[in-house]
Amino acid sequence: MNKTRHFERLVIAAYRLPFKFSKTKKGLKAEQNSGGLVSAILALSENFRKSNSQIADSKIVWAGIADDLPGSASGAKFENDFFDIAPVILPEKLNEMYYGGFCNDLVWPLFHYFTSYSVFKSEYYKAYVEANSRFCDEIVKIIKPGDFIWIHDYQLMLLPEMIRQKFPEATIGFFLHIPFPSFEIFRLMPRNWRESIINGLLGADLIGFHTNDYSQNFIKSVKRTTGYECHQNQIYTPNKLVKSDAFPIGIDYDKFHSACLSEGVLVEKSKIKAFLSNYKLVFSVDRLDYSKGLLLKLQGYETFLELHPEWHGRVVFNMVVVPSRSKIKQYKEMKKEIEYAVGRINGKYNSLAWQPIIYQYKSLTFNELVALYDLSDVGLITPLRDGMNLVAKEYVACQVEHTGVLILSEMAGAAAELSEALLINPVDKVEIAESICTALEMPLEEKKSRIVRMQSRISNYNVFAWAFDFFDQANDTKIQQKRMSVKFVNTPISLQIHSDYQKADKRIIFLDYDGTLVPFAKYPELATIDLSTFDIVKELAKDVKNTVVIISGRGKDFLEKQFEGANVTLVAEHGYFIRPVNENWTATLSSDPKWKEDVLPILTEYVNRCNGTFLEEKTGSIAWHYRNTDADFAQLWLHELRDDLAEIIRHKTDFEILEGNKVLEVKNGRFDKGQAATSLIKTENFDFFLAAGDDKTDEYLFRAMPESAITIKIGLSPSLAKYNISNSIGLLTLLKSFLE
Repeated sequence: MNKTRHFERLVIAAYRLPFKFSKTKKGLKAEQNSGGLVSAILALSENFRKSNSQIADSKIVWAGIADDLPGSASGAKFENDFFDIAPVILPEKLNEMYYGGFCNDLVWPLFHYFTSYSVFKSEYYKAYVEANSRFCDEIVKIIKPGDFIWIHDYQLMLLPEMIRQKFPEATIGFFLHIPFPSFEIFRLMPRNWRESIINGLLGADLIGFHTNDYSQNFIKSVKRTTGYECHQNQIYTPNKLVKSDAFPIGIDYDKFHSACLSEGVLVEKSKIKAFLSNYKLVFSVDRLDYSKGLLLKLQGYETFLELHPEWHGRVVFNMVVVPSRSKIKQYKEMKKEIEYAVGRINGKYNSLAWQPIIYQYKSLTFNELVALYDLSDVGLITPLRDGMNLVAKEYVACQVEHTGVLILSEMAGAAAELSEALLINPVDKVEIAESICTALEMPLEEKKSRIVRMQSRISNYNVFAWAFDFFDQANDTKIQQKRMSVKFVNTPISLQIHSDYQKADKRIIFLDYDGTLVPFAKYPELATIDLSTFDIVKELAKDVKNTVVIISGRGKDFLEKQFEGANVTLVAEHGYFIRPVNENWTATLSSDPKWKEDVLPILTEYVNRCNGTFLEEKTGSIAWHYRNTDADFAQLWLHELRDDLAEIIRHKTDFEILEGNKVLEVKNGRFDKGQAATSLIKTENFDFFLAAGDDKTDEYLFRAMPESAITIKIGLSPSLAKYNISNSIGLLTLLKSFLE
C-alpha cells in the first residue's frame, strides 16, 4: 500500500452510475449512493489523496448509465465534490437487449453454472457489442495521458480492447466481480462470442478475479480460444504481456466493526434483544437470485429442526431476502416458492410462543444490518455459486464480542479466505443442518478463536489493500511491458540492424523453420513454406556476402524438399545432420538405431493414452507431438512421460530429453542447435551474425552466438535473445528490408 502510484487520475467504467440526480440552478446535483463499489472508491480516494499530494485536487471520473437522469444529460454540469461524471446514454430497447438480455439472461446464469437458464440470442450479442461501443465513445472523450482506466464487471468485457484500439498506450485494468467459469462451461457460448470476450478482456494490462480458480479458468480459456502462450499468470498476446491474477475484494472493515458501537446500531440492537432475548438467532441476508440457494437453505434449516427437536423453541432463523428483478417471471415464481416454504415450515413447527422462521422481503438499513450481524449467533451464508460474497466478510467484521459462528458455502469465493468458517456444500441439507447444530453448541473459546483469525485476515486485506494491490500490480505489469518493449524490434532498432547488415562484408544468418519462417500446422507435413517466404530466403542466399542457414528440428528430407533451388546451408534434427551449400549431408555423430527400442514403446503407450498426440520418428530422435490435444490434459501426461523417460535413460549419458513448442523429443547424443551453429561460425571470419527462432530449442542457438550477434525471439515470452518480434510476419518484413 505504500508504493508510489504511477497514474495521475482514476477513470472508472461500470455499468451503472452510483448516483442520485436532482436539478439545481447550476445544473444537476449528483449525490453518491451508499454501499457497494462507490463507498469503497470514496474511502479509497481519501487515502489516495493523502498519500499523493500532487494530485490532491484531481477528481475521480466515473462513467456509466444513470437510471434517473432528468431529461437529456447532454452537456449538463454535475455538482459533486469527489467525482466527475460521464453519463452513457443507451436507448431503452438497446439497454433491454444488452443488460436484461445478454448480461442477465446469458452471462450471469452461464458464469454461475446455471446453464439451463442461459438464453442464446444473436440480437442479444449485437446489443452487447453496440452498448460496449457506446461506452467506449463516451470514455475516449475524457481520457487523458496518465489516466488509469479501471473497468468493472461482466457488462463491459469488450470495452478494454475497444479503448486499446483508440489509445494503444493507455493503462487499463479490468476486474470481474462474478465467477469466471471453467472452459467447459464458457465454451457453450458461440465461438465468435467467446472469442470476442476473451480478446476484449485481453485489451487490459491487468485482469483481476476474486480467486485463483477464476483466474486459472480464464487463462485456460485464453489458451483454448486463442492458443496464446501462457506462463503461470502471464499471457503473451501478439502485442503485449497481459497479467491475470486473484484479488479477493475486501470490505471497509473499520466502518462495519466500529459501527457496532454507534448510537444508531445500539438502538436497533436493543429492539432486537427485546424481541428475541430468549432465542438463539440464525441470520441470513441475500439478494433474490437463483444463485443464492435460498430454497436449499430453507430445506437445510427444516432438516435441522427435524433432526434436532431439542432446539425447538430455542432458536429463530431470520431470513432476509432483498428484492431484485421483481418484474421477471422467473424471480416472481422463486419468491412465491420461498414464501410457500417459509409458511409450510412455520406451520409445521410453530407454537403460540415460538415462530421458527422470521421472513422479511425488504432492504435493510445499514444500522439494522449491522445490528443483526452483531447479535446473530449464526451467520448462514450458503450460495450455490458466488463470485466473492461480501456478506460473509461483513458478518465476521461485526462480531465485536466474538460469539458468532459463520456457516459458509464452499462455492462462495470468500471460502478461500474464510477457512475458519464451517464450510458446507450448499446442496447437502443434512450437512447444513448439522453445521447449524455444531455452530449453536460450539464452545465460546473455539468461536472466539475462529472469528479472531478471520477478522485479522480481512482487516489486513481490506478494500483499500485490495484496490492498492490492484494498482500496484497494474503498475508492475506496465513496467514489465516497457522492459519487454525495449527488446522489441521497433523502427529505430530495425534501421540499426539494416545499417549493420549493409556495412558487413561477411554475414551469417540462422533461421529456424516452424514458428519462425512458417506458422505451425496441425501436422508437421502440412507446414510447408509459401512462395513469398521462399523467395525472400532464396534472394538473401544469392548474395555472395551471405551464408543463410536453415536450422531446424525437421528431418533432412523435408528440409531438402522445402528449400530445393536455394543456396542455403541446412541443419536438420537440431544439429544431428548438416548440409553446407553444394555439399552432401554429414552426421555430427554416429548412431545405432537400436537405442530407439528402449523409448519407442513408452512413447507409443502415451500416444494411445493421450488422444490427439502422435509420434514423429527421425534418425537421431523421436518426437512426441501434443499440439492437437487439450493443453492442460497434455501437460499432465507430459510430466509423467518425462519422468518415465528419465528413469529409462538416466544411466545412458548420451541421451537427452528436449522440449520444444508443444513437442517433447528424446535424442541420442549430446547435440543441439548451438553446437551446430558454433561449427558453422568457425568456418569463416563473419562480421554480422543474426539468429531467429521461436522455442526452447532455439535458446541453445542464442547462447552460442557471439556478443555482437543480433538474436531474435519470435513471440513475447522471455528469452536469451536480445530482441523480440511478435510473429513471423515481422521477421519476414525485416529480412525483406535487407533486399532493398
